[in-house]
Amino acid sequence: MGLGDILCDVVDRVSGARLVGVIGTDGVSIEMMMDEDYVPHDYRAAELELAWLAATASITANRLGIGNVYDLTMETDDLTYLFSLITHGYYAVLGVVPESDLGGARSAIHQMADRCRVEL
Repeated sequence: MGLGDILCDVVDRVSGARLVGVIGTDGVSIEMMMDEDYVPHDYRAAELELAWLAATASITANRLGIGNVYDLTMETDDLTYLFSLITHGYYAVLGVVPESDLGGARSAIHQMADRCRVEL
């Protein structure tokens, strides 16, 4: 099963999923899917900014000497973004609407990270 199949599976399983992908903290998006009804003003900028957010959290944790960042959550007006570490420098990311079941979304992003770990 490839990354695209894994991402499609998450979108199918998580109600309210609007964005799902694998990002690198170097700013490279490995694979990203977005709901057709939810397209940020600049798709590429969204990829870069989400990668930057994960990278910044990792750098901050490193500088504080507190270890790796395994999970990260960012709530906004429109979406809640969940990040889960796949391997050093790579995160699974899932964006869901505020009405979504966050417990189910967290479970899905952790399972996605586990499956992506095998693919990468």
